[in-house]
Order: sequence, then C-alpha cells, then structure tokens
Amino acid sequence: MIKSVISRSKSVILIFMGVLAFFGNDAYGQGDKTSARLTVEHVKIMNENSSLNIKAIFKGEEGYEPCENLNFTIYKINEVEEISEEDSEAVSEEDSEAVSEEKIGEVKTNQEGKASFVIPSQFVTPLATYSIRIENSDIYKDNEEDVTVMDANLEASVEEIDSVYHIKARFVSVENGPLAEQTLKVGLKRLFGSLSIGEDDSYETDEDGAILVPIEDGLTGVDGKLTFQVTLKGNDDYGTIIAFVKSDIGVPVKDESTFYQRTLWSPPTKTPILLLILPNVILFGIWGILVLLVINLFKIYKSKIN
Repeated sequence: MIKSVISRSKSVILIFMGVLAFFGNDAYGQGDKTSARLTVEHVKIMNENSSLNIKAIFKGEEGYEPCENLNFTIYKINEVEEISEEDSEAVSEEDSEAVSEEKIGEVKTNQEGKASFVIPSQFVTPLATYSIRIENSDIYKDNEEDVTVMDANLEASVEEIDSVYHIKARFVSVENGPLAEQTLKVGLKRLFGSLSIGEDDSYETDEDGAILVPIEDGLTGVDGKLTFQVTLKGNDDYGTIIAFVKSDIGVPVKDESTFYQRTLWSPPTKTPILLLILPNVILFGIWGILVLLVINLFKIYKSKIN
C-alpha cells in the first residue's frame, strides 16, 4: 500500500515537473526574443488601390533600429452576426475567433524595416478592421497592431474660374455624403516630393465637403504637363487618402541638358575630342622617350664591347 502511494506521488511529481518545464521553456523562449514596435498607416490612392504601410523598429544597442526581413501576417476582422445566448454557449471561443477573422496575405519588411501590403479589392469594405501580426518569429516576440478605417472618396479636378485656374476637391463618403471640417493638403507633384499650392499649408472642407484652391501662374512642367496631388493625411477615421489630377496648364520646360553632348559629365561614348587626343599624345610621347633610352643604352653597351 505504501509503495503504491509512493509510486503515485512520484508520477504526479514527474508530470508536474514536465508541465512546468514545458511552460517554462516557452516563456523563456518568448522572453529571450526582441520586442518590435509597429506603426501602421492605411493609405488609399484614388482609382488605384488601398494598402497598409507598415514600419517596424526595435531598441538596439545604438538606439532604435529597423526590423529587417520581418514577416507579417495580415488578417481582415469580419463582423460577426449577433447570436442568441443559447447559440453563443454552444460555440467555443476558438470557433468564434475563426469565424470573425480571415487571413488575407503576408508581407516582409525591407532593410529600412518598412513594408507595404496592397489590400485585395474583395476585402475593401465601407468599414474595415485589419490586424497586422508578428507570428512565430525566431527573433521577435509575437505582436499585433489593429487598424480600423472607414472608406471614403476624394474627388479632385482642375477648373478655370474668372480666367484663373483652381484645384477643386470634394471629400465624400461612399454614399456620396459630404464630409465637412476635414483637413486637405494640395500640392504639385515633383521628382523628390510635393510643392505646396496656394497661400496656406492645408485647407478645411466646407459643408459640401469641398475646397477651392487657386493655382499660381508660371508653374513649369515637361511639355506643360502638371500633376497635382490632394491629400487627406493620417485621419483617425479615414486614414490617408490621395487623389492625383493631371493637367496641361503648365509652362513647357525647354530641355537645356548637355548630357548627350561631348562634355565632362556625358556618357563614355560622348567623351570630348580633346580628352581623347591629348592623353594619347602624352602616353605615346612617354613611351617614345623610353624606347629611345633603351636604344641608346643598347648602343652604349655594344660600343664598350667593341
């Protein structure tokens, strides 16, 4: 009887130690990993796509550093229909979670710790919640960031009013209802950024959800073509929305580049004639002197022998 009790106690102790070791190792594995900080921005470009711009950093020895080659799993959180108490008791927590979310893709960060995930069109809805998660990483702890956005539209055009060109923009909901008191920025797209248009840095939509911004004269563009950009930046409800407007109201730019002429900054095939001739003349001259010295030395050597 005593032996039976002792053997059972040993079995219980071994099972307890095994469970403790399992959870201890798991906790240690997570604790040994690095914590990553996530920043997610929802960006919609009108008539193109909607995307999630992700940035991940971690605190290293030299301050905050980018998380390179970090894989993210993207989920769409779907609305769950209301069910009765009896049905909710019959559905387990795991089943309810499986029903309420759907994996829509994966994305990996670049060397700067940034990634951009284009949301498939079938997952873009008037009100959407996306969950961006770090799962089963060998280096970083599991983490997630949720983003909830309402869909909206930003319409923009170039109009001439009293012989002056204006940017007219209208910010509306998906049901075409005006969205007032929203801050929009208007700029001219350039190679390295956007040049502000108008007297103010930003403009607030009126009761019709519209703004009207005059365009100054003398804006230059290739063949007179200009691309204007109207932006709703980092809104808490709608995220970032960008609309581009193309127009040919600019002043044509004359191409005064000498890149393809025979200049110092031209391609190798367009080297200046002087730089082709002069170095070769100097080179042949040096080699000629060396050849003459060798010949004279040989003559001196022969004369001594004779």
